[in-house]
Amino acid sequence: MNRNNQIAITKILDDNVEKAVFEAFDLINAKELFLNKKLKVLIKPNVLIAKAPERAATTHPSVLKSIIKWLKQFNPEKIIVGESSGTFKRGATESAFEISGLKKVCEEEGVEWTPFEKTALKTYKVINPLVLEEITASKLLEEVDIIINVPKIKTHHQCILTCAIKNMFGTLILGNKMRTHAQFPSKERFNSALADIYSVSKPQLTVVDGYYCQEGNGPSAGDVVKMDIILAGYDPVALDTAVCHIIDFNPNDILYISKLQEKGLGTPDYKIVGEPIDTIKRKFKKSKTHPVSVPLPKFLAKYVGKTILRSDIKFNKNKCKLCSTCWNNCPAQAISPPKELKQGEYVPKWHKSKCITCYCCAELCPYEAVEFKVNLIKNTFTSWLLLLFIALLFGAAVLIWLIFQIFKNFSNF
Repeated sequence: MNRNNQIAITKILDDNVEKAVFEAFDLINAKELFLNKKLKVLIKPNVLIAKAPERAATTHPSVLKSIIKWLKQFNPEKIIVGESSGTFKRGATESAFEISGLKKVCEEEGVEWTPFEKTALKTYKVINPLVLEEITASKLLEEVDIIINVPKIKTHHQCILTCAIKNMFGTLILGNKMRTHAQFPSKERFNSALADIYSVSKPQLTVVDGYYCQEGNGPSAGDVVKMDIILAGYDPVALDTAVCHIIDFNPNDILYISKLQEKGLGTPDYKIVGEPIDTIKRKFKKSKTHPVSVPLPKFLAKYVGKTILRSDIKFNKNKCKLCSTCWNNCPAQAISPPKELKQGEYVPKWHKSKCITCYCCAELCPYEAVEFKVNLIKNTFTSWLLLLFIALLFGAAVLIWLIFQIFKNFSNF
């Protein structure tokens, strides 16, 4: 077993996050990365949206603070905390940093924090691309010596799980995320794009925030789960696989895991040091939009998943503030504002024919006003599958009648 496949798991006891983070680093001997002097370190947390820490939509400030404190013992030349939030609107990242509590931590610890969109940008070529030839991201990715990835354990509408690999999607700048969703609407190609994006930065160290997590309709509107764990390791494929085993998800369902493995950037094999998985396991609820496995031929199963099991998007009138986040950030322009901006009376309009089921609307809604419902009867009656079923029934009835007639005529001889 390669040392890089080691994964440290520690428990957060009595909310002592610092102790758990320090112990996790010790278990994988992370200090070896920081033996050189005057290192520049970039910390990439999850700052998806402007929500308070207790909603578990962003990396918890206590986890970030603990990492910074641990780093300071090596006297790095510079520590930078960088991220680009999920929404298209400029200023969204600054707001997310502030409301999530991460800005306060950076200021208290005297380290630099910055939205990636405020830094110099560079177009990076993707090595051995699956679908993306190049990406535009911050020059910080190449200017620093070490990148520390700090994802959070959350369920996800489109990808089922968001953790180590998916977190680096945040290196794309604002609207580039939206364009990537629009360019690769299928789950297969979008997950391939995630692997390509991760391959540009390739963080040297990952610390998984399992303090407060989200299950159900994550990554921003799910139910909060206090897991009280920290994971640390080097291999993102191994880490995300281990997280799947902890929350009782099938790693084979998380497409970006196999896509990154396909690029030769990790292995699902791992060795746990610290707390055994069996002592911390907890089954997570999946998103309501979780793809359902259907025992049908591949082409038919794909159709059923996209049509019969497709969710309709609804807007809760009591929660919706008509803030424009959903229609301004929809990659497919499948949401438009109502005829009048009157809260409580009107809601945005969803255009089903344009929707690519990326669920950015739910992910980015600051008021958790976007809801989903799979209407099996409606979807079936408006699809060609019903016509096919009726045709098969009719064909079977005709065949039975013909067989009956043959036997009837045969018996008359």
